[in-house]
Amino acid sequence: MHWYRVCDVCRPWVRKYPERGVCPRCRHEAHLNTDGLCKPCLSAIRAEGDAEWALGLKEARPRPVQLTVGGTYGDRSVSSRPLRRPVKNGSKVGKEWWTRLRQQRAAPDGPPVLEAQVRGQIPLFTVLRVLGDATVSAIAGRPVDGWDRARAVLEAIEAEHGMTAGWRRKVGEMVRLALAVREAEGAERLPEGILRDLPTNGDAVRLVLLRAGLLEEADKPMRFSISDQPTRTPYITSPAPLPPRAPRQCTDCCAWIPVARRAGFICDPCRHWRERTGRGRCCRCGRDGLALRAGRCRSCHPYRLLDEARPASRQFTQLVISLPAGKGGPFEAYPVGEPVAPDYDERRPALHTSRGQEALFTLRRDWAPVLARLRSMPVGEPPLNANARHLVEEFVHERPGQRPDYKKNTRTLTILMYWLGADTAVLERDVYDLARIDVNLAAKPVCQFLAARGLLVEDPELHRDRDQMWIESVLAALPEPAAGQVRTWVKVMREQGPHEGEPRGYDGIRRYLSHLEPVLTTWTATAGVTSLREITKEQVENAVNKVSGYTRRGRATALRSLFRALKRERVIFRNPARDLPVGDIKGIPKSIPSDLLMGLLDQATTPLGRLVVALTAIHALPGKEIQTLHASGLDLSRGTLEVRRGMLRHTLYLEELTHQLAADWTTYRHRRWPASSNPHLLVSQKSAVDPDHPAVSMGTLQGALPRGLTLSGLRQDRILNEAAQSADPLRLMRLFGITEKTAMHYVSAAHPERTAKLPR
Repeated sequence: MHWYRVCDVCRPWVRKYPERGVCPRCRHEAHLNTDGLCKPCLSAIRAEGDAEWALGLKEARPRPVQLTVGGTYGDRSVSSRPLRRPVKNGSKVGKEWWTRLRQQRAAPDGPPVLEAQVRGQIPLFTVLRVLGDATVSAIAGRPVDGWDRARAVLEAIEAEHGMTAGWRRKVGEMVRLALAVREAEGAERLPEGILRDLPTNGDAVRLVLLRAGLLEEADKPMRFSISDQPTRTPYITSPAPLPPRAPRQCTDCCAWIPVARRAGFICDPCRHWRERTGRGRCCRCGRDGLALRAGRCRSCHPYRLLDEARPASRQFTQLVISLPAGKGGPFEAYPVGEPVAPDYDERRPALHTSRGQEALFTLRRDWAPVLARLRSMPVGEPPLNANARHLVEEFVHERPGQRPDYKKNTRTLTILMYWLGADTAVLERDVYDLARIDVNLAAKPVCQFLAARGLLVEDPELHRDRDQMWIESVLAALPEPAAGQVRTWVKVMREQGPHEGEPRGYDGIRRYLSHLEPVLTTWTATAGVTSLREITKEQVENAVNKVSGYTRRGRATALRSLFRALKRERVIFRNPARDLPVGDIKGIPKSIPSDLLMGLLDQATTPLGRLVVALTAIHALPGKEIQTLHASGLDLSRGTLEVRRGMLRHTLYLEELTHQLAADWTTYRHRRWPASSNPHLLVSQKSAVDPDHPAVSMGTLQGALPRGLTLSGLRQDRILNEAAQSADPLRLMRLFGITEKTAMHYVSAAHPERTAKLPR
């Protein structure tokens, strides 16, 4: 028995009754007492007065056990004593259970209405109540707690304002109903918001309960009447204001009413339609209780000729907006039967949505017709209104460093402002959908500009990690439970489990999963494996031995990581990849021919390219570290450059050539992008003005080198050349900041005769 899975209240019961079995009352396996009942059922029998199961009758049916939170200490219902106790007359069961059984069988069947609950108990579920005349009749003869105090207040209000006896009886029924709801809620004082469920007289009930001290007032004043009536109800002294007018839907024609009256849900055309016709069931839509003309309601009457011409099995009606008389919509009106179509090529701005107007439907836009319309216009920029033109000019002014022919961003913003206007927020999804149609449009800079001014509605799906989305798509293709087990491995790699550690990024998990995907697909699709618990050591070795080189090493490393994590989380019983060899396939570094290195700086035509060549070919910095160099780490006065390697720092002492190239680059960067706030030392056309401050891409660094050379090749050639000159691993470690293992590897490659292990 796992004692950590048993609560403190049930532990004495388990110690006293260690035998387990199936309870006949709840049909669950548990520890049973001498009567053959579990502890929850025994407590429920005493708490609910279940006489059938207390007497052990054969006709007793199974009962569900109510969900409880913790235990109730000091309550007799949790006692473990048996139900059947011997008495003096020899009977095994007390007479009170027979009396209670006769009372239960004599009571009429029916669900309880507003049953009283324990005071102070927090409800687990909130259920909407529907109160009506049937509820009032059900509690008519029931004693309600607090009714004496409320009746005294009600009689005092009747005498104070001279109300009639009929008013007292009507309000008294609602007060009793509110007090019954209070008992059903298990509250000391009734929350004021529940009074909205009462059929009538909510304001009078509020006043009575408030004076009796049985009402918990809301933070803001509440109103229960739908019209202004303080003159007819003198007991209401300061009523809360009526809610503002809001749009709603007509109950007859389902038309959308933009500004409706406070009372009623009928539009004006349907109100006149009701006055002239009778009511019944519509023969087209089948709704009952509507005003009909020729057997059709008002919304189905215009379709009578269309139904006669083309009868359909399913009948639909179009959703309409009931506009006030004399008000036109945002569409351009043209005479009916005009032979010439409207000229959309005319130089005028498009129709825009007004500020504050809500969308009736949120559909994804198709920007292809918009671009086709713009191409049919005369040559030039699309016409914009004053606000949109000012926004585009501000966008151009904030990006002075871009080339004159580089107008992707400006063109994208211009199209958005032409079609949507500058008065409403732009959906981020629309910007990316527009940029996806044409290669001459860009989305990210425009979204950053609009977000800084509060004119962008962000889409969470666009901000998800790409590697995470790829991982989820791969896991979705795997069958269960193998997919769930791999998902557990991903969770452990992210260090979201019970063990602490450094979290692994989704990019590293994706590299591992790319090696695992063909293996998992083969196991689940071909071998018929449904769970990773079925995988044997031979299957793991066969999956690794099918490949060679870097692919074999990556697959072996990924398999060891997968099964090690599953074994640690107790998902699998044994680790089939425990002794799987990974191997070391690190090759011997090679030097670059001197003819390729000749004139290397002269072939780099930009200040960025010359500085990248110097940092790689002279100081042997890898590409990842060149990307993350910070401008604050460059000190030209001292001639040093600080390189960040995690929590460690490596200082480069710049010689005259690298010092001059670094000074030329900083001067060029300040003149080209004077307003750039990117903290990285090396920036590009895109990253210099990007508010997210990204690092320069690896493609930009590789593009600065001449064709045929790579960053890793230049770095290996520099370290190998230094190892051949000095043959001192300590010098390599101090000069390039590499580890002792890497330094010995280069020394061994440069001087194979000094090592006992010759290269292959």
